[in-house]
Amino acid sequence: MQRPVFILCLFFLLGSLQQEVQAQTFRGGLQAGLTATEVSGDDASGPDKLGWFASVFTNTDISHHTRLQLELTYIRKGSRVYHDPWDDEHGNQNGDGVLFHHGLFQEDPIDPPDDGYRDYRLTLHYVEVPVMVQFDFSPLTRLPYVELMSGELGISVSTVVGHHEEKRERDVTDEMADQRPFKFAELNVLAGLRFPITDGLSFSARFSQGVTPFRTRYPADEISCANSLECYRKRHQFNSVWSFGLTYTFLTRF
Repeated sequence: MQRPVFILCLFFLLGSLQQEVQAQTFRGGLQAGLTATEVSGDDASGPDKLGWFASVFTNTDISHHTRLQLELTYIRKGSRVYHDPWDDEHGNQNGDGVLFHHGLFQEDPIDPPDDGYRDYRLTLHYVEVPVMVQFDFSPLTRLPYVELMSGELGISVSTVVGHHEEKRERDVTDEMADQRPFKFAELNVLAGLRFPITDGLSFSARFSQGVTPFRTRYPADEISCANSLECYRKRHQFNSVWSFGLTYTFLTRF
């Protein structure tokens, strides 16, 4: 029951913001695009899973070149790892991690079996609420094209509303959910760039990094580390997301 209540609160928050800015100029719109995601703590490297996102947003001016934007987003995150020992013998590399090479944590369902062949997928479905401050570059520079761009910084709160996990084509979704339940909510930091295409359409690129984990992977006694910060990072799993998409602004009121 917790997640449906959380989602209802998000819709209430969007409605409240709209009421707050009725007397001001505000805009609404849609965003959609592709994501490249990775999960720390899955013994892989680099954005290795493609996904997509879609969102609605509303924003209002807080100064002549600065805006405050609130979004409600559906986004797919996760991880995809493939490793075939044949590639090692022939000089190819397929994103296998340090823990595999050292033979640690072999009982973990995320880790490869003894034969070294690895085919692991994790798909996470999220509802996310970013709060962004957007600022134009035109007051800062007159460089061609750069002056047309805008930047954005913000934070978001997200919650998992669905997930699927498999190892070597075997569904381990329920097994992993029992062993490592998901946190109710996560906090992320975001940064991005926007470039206008037409008056209402723009291209956007954004990076999101989880500050709090979406689940814990290792008990404290299975991790060796130099300090509490390193232990926190090694024990838990965090989302990292690159997103690229189009933004269309379609509503303005006074």
